[in-house]
Amino acid sequence: MIFQETHNNSPSGETTKPEYHRVLIVDDEPAICFAYRKLFESERFGFDICDGVEAAIVFLKNNDYFAVISDVRFAGAGNEEGVHLVSVARKELPQAKVILVTGYGNDELKKTTLALGASHYFEKPVNPSLILALLRELHVVADKHEENMYLKSLLSNKTHGL
Repeated sequence: MIFQETHNNSPSGETTKPEYHRVLIVDDEPAICFAYRKLFESERFGFDICDGVEAAIVFLKNNDYFAVISDVRFAGAGNEEGVHLVSVARKELPQAKVILVTGYGNDELKKTTLALGASHYFEKPVNPSLILALLRELHVVADKHEENMYLKSLLSNKTHGL
């Protein structure tokens, strides 16, 4: 079963505004998805939820995400599909932050996922509000980066007489 949801929570209903960032949540535990859904519904983040790596890859190929939050292990699959998802996310959306959450963590897994490009690694149980606080912080950093890039482009255009 592929469980998919799409939620657009931007204040204006648009996804192109700089203050709006979309998050992909990948977890096969309905209770975890429910917790994330409730947490994000009151936020400015739009989000998609799916229950496996195959669906996540489709989402990654067809959407632009600010961040991906994924479990590492999925029922009925290999032990570390979430590790593979890090590689796919890095390829499809190199700018996206990849946050892995696992109930089966160890130092080797942490080193591997961070080496593959995961931004953050948490071991369960992790309070979803911690993830939300991290996303808020990353959101501020991304906004500052976008603003700096915009200002640089304005200066460059002015310098080149455009």
